[in-house]
Amino acid sequence: MTDGLTDSTEMGATEIGADASLGFDRFWRQFWKMSFRSKRLTVTGLLRYLWHMRKFDSRQPIVISRGVVIGKEGRGRLIAGRGARISYNCVLVVGDEGLLSIGPRTIIGPHTRIMAATEVKIGARCMLSWNCSIFDSIGHRLWLENTGEAKIEAPVTIEDDVWIGPYTIIMKGVTVGSGSVIGAGSVIRRSIPAKSLAYGNPARVVGKVTRWER
Repeated sequence: MTDGLTDSTEMGATEIGADASLGFDRFWRQFWKMSFRSKRLTVTGLLRYLWHMRKFDSRQPIVISRGVVIGKEGRGRLIAGRGARISYNCVLVVGDEGLLSIGPRTIIGPHTRIMAATEVKIGARCMLSWNCSIFDSIGHRLWLENTGEAKIEAPVTIEDDVWIGPYTIIMKGVTVGSGSVIGAGSVIRRSIPAKSLAYGNPARVVGKVTRWER
């Protein structure tokens, strides 16, 4: 399983904030060590953040790549921690009563879609690969023959230090425990305990993770 997060056109912008508690001094020390191309990508990513800044309820510096679409309705809240990165062609949608929170140093991979009608919380230092989907609502009311109206919305929580492989779908009401690794193409319909290796459709725990490298 590969992460696919640092595509060759966007390298260098992933480490702009080593920790949420660090200030701009550390950022500039890292910045001056970058290659010219990485500096350019970081600066343009920060400028894109400034362009979108009014949509955020936080004021931490993050990198936003090209083609990112952000939609926020009414009283919805969008929060991103220092050093987070939103890769190219991502779509983030926050409903009128929704909250989308992205932790510090978390990477949202290319072409990923996140829909937060109620609450989607992604912890610190997570890595979401390309073409992932996270949604806390099925979007339309639904009635079932034996049980009546189905619950269509429930919060999603991805705890700290989680690695999610490409084409993964995370459905409403799910918690992915800290330190877990989710294999490519998984469909997560039920919560995953901390430090688990899980994959499949539906995703099942197949092992215990002792550590993984960012």
